[in-house]
Amino acid sequence: MSRTTRSGESRFRSVLANRQYLVFLASANAASVGYGVYAISIVWLTYSLTHDFLDVGVVLAIEYACYTLTFLTGPIVDRVRNQRSIFVLSYPVQAAAAAAIGLGVFYRFLSIGELFALVAVISILWDMTWAAANAAPGVLLTPDEQFAAAGISSAIGGSVNIAGYAVGGVLILLVGAEGGMLLYAALLVAGALLALPLVISPPRVAPQTFTESFREGWELVVGGEGRPYLQLATVDSIQGFLAGAAALLITLLAATTYHASATSYSVLFVAYIIGGVVIGLALGRWNPRGSVGVVMGTALLAGGALLLTSVALPASLVLGAAAWLLVGVSWSAYMDAKYAFYRGSIPAQQLGRFVSNMYLFPGAAAAVGAVVLSWVAGLDDPWLLGGLAGSLLLAAGVLGVALPRVRAFRY
Repeated sequence: MSRTTRSGESRFRSVLANRQYLVFLASANAASVGYGVYAISIVWLTYSLTHDFLDVGVVLAIEYACYTLTFLTGPIVDRVRNQRSIFVLSYPVQAAAAAAIGLGVFYRFLSIGELFALVAVISILWDMTWAAANAAPGVLLTPDEQFAAAGISSAIGGSVNIAGYAVGGVLILLVGAEGGMLLYAALLVAGALLALPLVISPPRVAPQTFTESFREGWELVVGGEGRPYLQLATVDSIQGFLAGAAALLITLLAATTYHASATSYSVLFVAYIIGGVVIGLALGRWNPRGSVGVVMGTALLAGGALLLTSVALPASLVLGAAAWLLVGVSWSAYMDAKYAFYRGSIPAQQLGRFVSNMYLFPGAAAAVGAVVLSWVAGLDDPWLLGGLAGSLLLAAGVLGVALPRVRAFRY
């Protein structure tokens, strides 16, 4: 049977037989589950320190603003002989910054300004590891294996992420969000150690200067008939503006609808992550290589409708969890389809630059969106925040379906 017509089971088996990919998953998921703990902890930690949604928005804005710098790291990632070194060098420094946050809160010496600075350190270094982690599957696997790999990654990574968010939620309840930061530090160290056996070497190309490599990476984004990737960047910018919406809206619902309940915050967040696991496995089995654009547009439309639904429900934690599980399904369907498309259609030796450059658009929008949406959240009206976020996501879906180049994406 040809590599392009294999069954879903065959694709899953071939991915699972790739030992280097499994080692990569072990390292990446140690850091990823840590990031799950971090993501659920940092928002509640910031809110608990100041009870000001604007400070929460500043933390998110710092993260997203720093993440936009990946367009500078992409050429470095593609030029590194073995991308293992990026994980081995970056994770320990991030761990030290996370530990400093946790200890600073525990011993009551951390100021909000110091928190902002340490979040910036973590986020800047995460740029490098994020770009390398997104490029690695394209180096280690074939294009036909990308959706199956995304499904396996969602199953393994999503399961440990669920554990991470759940553990983070428990730590918030038992010892405070600072416990989550210390666990994040430990998991980053584990990720660095697990990365030591990796060999992730993109195909060798003719020597290039940084400037030449940088320019070539941007030519990928802005070139092509009809400039299809720039069309996608337009859709991505609207979706990116809402990158912090889920965290802010869940926090706002926990603070208002559920009366400042850390339990409800944890339950809604974990349900949101579970939704991502479910759709990752489904897409891995389906392998919709021929309809990536349709999947992306449909996911955005569904996500907008579900965000509107999430704030219209009565104060039932069961109903809220169900709604946020479906929000997670739609959000992850868009992200999984997009990155599977990137990894399956872009040459492995250019993937780090392409992914990093494409992130500039949603990343910059996310930094602005974090501030705007946090200001809206500060009005203490879930209907207002949910209505704005849901309407914008619906608009992104309409645009994705309407743009012919985006709608026709396949590989």
